[in-house]
Amino acid sequence: MKTHFLASLCLIVAATVAQAREFTDLQGRKLDAELISVAAGQASLKRLADGRVFNVAVASFSQADQKFMNDFAAANLSYAFDVAYTKKKIDSVKQNFGPTVQTMERWAYKLDIRNKQPVELQNLRVDYWLFRKEDEGRGKGTARVATSGSHKAESMKGSTVYSFETLPVELSKSKLEGNYYYADGSRPRSTDVMGGIVVRVFDPNNKEVFKFATEEGLYAAATGKTRGGASNEGVARPK
Repeated sequence: MKTHFLASLCLIVAATVAQAREFTDLQGRKLDAELISVAAGQASLKRLADGRVFNVAVASFSQADQKFMNDFAAANLSYAFDVAYTKKKIDSVKQNFGPTVQTMERWAYKLDIRNKQPVELQNLRVDYWLFRKEDEGRGKGTARVATSGSHKAESMKGSTVYSFETLPVELSKSKLEGNYYYADGSRPRSTDVMGGIVVRVFDPNNKEVFKFATEEGLYAAATGKTRGGASNEGVARPK
């Protein structure tokens, strides 16, 4: 199998706005500071008295301040992914129809999505569209949607890879035995092939935060269209 790597076609990053507040740690000590950022359980604070910036564990503050920091992190969350995909043949069935040998194959994609951020992402929805190029003895056809599905990613750990397999696509292959040709003179072989994939990732508020396609022209076939009702939840293999 050959694994392909893709960069994102779209990246949405929320603008971070510093917020001033009096913070209180678990020992009751007060600090007037601006909250600059929160990542991987660490808060970056700018002390108002002298402008010094330092990092401190979110868990070292009061419950109210921890909630404030976590809410700030959620509101200013950014998304960045690397994507790799591998085609996988699931099964194959061959039948003879006179001189014609027809093979039906089922193929799927294994998607590896790497969360490039150091923070955990939760409750993401991954919608995808799988394409097939049909070849009925007349040359390679146009890529058309073969199936679509959705996957619920409940948790993507920071700086790790999250993997799952898509629903399958059926491909038809046929050939004529010996020196036979079809009456219209077409070639004695035809082979459907996988025609690519489009993926759109949505945050817990159903806002699209990431998208990619194996070919740019495929994205128009999925944009603005409702995905199929099929789902392959429960087959994820987070690494």
